[in-house]
Amino acid sequence: MAPRPRKAGARDLPPNLYRKVDSRNGKTYFNYRDPLSGKWYGLGTDKTAAIREAIAANHAGAKAKPALIERISITKGKPFAEWVEEYRTLYAERGLSPNSVRNTGMRLNRLKDRFGQMDMAEIGTFQVAQYLKSITDEGKAQMARAMRSLLNDVMLEAVAAGWRSDNPVDVTKAAKVKVKRERLTLEIWKAAYAEARQPWLRRAMELAILTGQRRDDIASMTFKDVSNGHLHVIQAKTGQRIRISTSLRLEAVDLDLESIIKSCRDRVVSQHLVHHTRRVSGALPGMPIMLDTLSKAFAEARDKGAKKAGIELGESPPTFHEMRSLAARLHAAEGRDPQMLLGHKSAKMTALYRDNRGAEWIDVA
Repeated sequence: MAPRPRKAGARDLPPNLYRKVDSRNGKTYFNYRDPLSGKWYGLGTDKTAAIREAIAANHAGAKAKPALIERISITKGKPFAEWVEEYRTLYAERGLSPNSVRNTGMRLNRLKDRFGQMDMAEIGTFQVAQYLKSITDEGKAQMARAMRSLLNDVMLEAVAAGWRSDNPVDVTKAAKVKVKRERLTLEIWKAAYAEARQPWLRRAMELAILTGQRRDDIASMTFKDVSNGHLHVIQAKTGQRIRISTSLRLEAVDLDLESIIKSCRDRVVSQHLVHHTRRVSGALPGMPIMLDTLSKAFAEARDKGAKKAGIELGESPPTFHEMRSLAARLHAAEGRDPQMLLGHKSAKMTALYRDNRGAEWIDVA
């Protein structure tokens, strides 16, 4: 606020300093008015001292006020809750599967509940580490890893958009997860395959063991994806584009991709390789198989096959997804690098899938 215009009797005083004569005793008193707050401060009757203090106060006030360039460069903060909604749009534009978008959406809601009231600039490594620790302490290490991965991506996008200059998640440590699910062995696979009564389950198991693709990708494969001697797959989880030659063969199970695709064509007209062949509940012939149906059918065949073969399963028996690991190990054993087939960007990730976790014997010559 600009100082008041100086009266004739105050021109010998610095800005914001005023004199007042007390009519009772005739003494002159000096008062200072803070131009920012408007408050008055008494400085007594010593004119020299009052002038000295007023000049010092004016100088300090000028330094405290931000310069014009600083005022222009100040950017209004953004609440984390607002940024989460913008991130939802960015994530949806990646073209991932509806299932991935839905699962990520639920996790974003959890992040919003935790950090929603905070400004983007207020979220530091300490807050992130404490949040991840609280999840791990609940015995949910896998969830902690998933939330860290998502929050890391949220912050990376925020850095790219200019709302942050750093990523507070980057230096935090991912929770250690003890893998409980057992690996699928070739012996168990063959036992389950022998008990797979539904034609669509046999086709799904054949495609999974040969191509190493995820359950979502197996269920969504269509005949139009096959062209020029290749099966084209756009992985739902990562968006990775893979072209698999139909001449691909796996000697361990005596299967080749071209023959499997041909066997998928039956009397039922369908665009999906894996499809219903008869009406079941609300599903009509030709319709694709629901993911839960695929998992449950495999689990039933696995349990029946293992029991019949005298194989003892543990507390966490291998799921349909474990065919991806088995495929990696079988292809590697036959001299093929499974990294490109699985769509991994790093050999380290492929190595995790090739690890049999002690489920198979190691032959020593």
